[in-house]
Amino acid sequence: MKKYCLSFLPIIFLTGCGLLSSSNGEKYQTELSLHKVRTEVEDIKHELNTYEIEHHVIEGKLIDQEQTISFLRQQVAELKSGKLDACVQELQNLEKKLQQVLKKQEKIVTDIRQLSSHANDTTTALSQYKDKIAQFEKAIQGQNVQLQEISKIKEGISKLAELEHPRAHKVKVGDSLEKIARDNHTTVEELKRLNQMATDLIVIDQPIKLP
Repeated sequence: MKKYCLSFLPIIFLTGCGLLSSSNGEKYQTELSLHKVRTEVEDIKHELNTYEIEHHVIEGKLIDQEQTISFLRQQVAELKSGKLDACVQELQNLEKKLQQVLKKQEKIVTDIRQLSSHANDTTTALSQYKDKIAQFEKAIQGQNVQLQEISKIKEGISKLAELEHPRAHKVKVGDSLEKIARDNHTTVEELKRLNQMATDLIVIDQPIKLP
């Protein structure tokens, strides 16, 4: 790069001399040459910056590799100093635990076989209970029919009650005993007497008998 930069010094020197002794056309050519030289110098600077960045990146990679190698060497040293024996001991402990698990598994299999035997007995008992449940279901169906008939009777009674008291007012939002009495040309005392009310309190959807 340095040789490449020094090669432009004669050009700069010659163009400087030409500026003192040449005509206007030669001055223009000299300025073009200077501009070209400056452009090439800027390109060289850019290449140098790129080279420095790449150099730093490579250095960083080398540092990372050196740290990795150091870590690996440390692990190898630890293994040599006793970690390997610890791993072997841990493997032996795992083998003992595995044997214990196998024994527990055998016991579980035995328990499952016993449960299967009990399950067969339970299946027989369940079949008997199913017959009883079917009988209970039939009884419940009969009770449901009776409840439906009772519900119909209640509906009939409620309709008869409505026929006995055809004049009634269903409380709406904003109603009061005073308003209901005024709209139906009666008094609050009369409404309370007909409806057996001790206070003036009423609620929405409450039926109020009218005289």
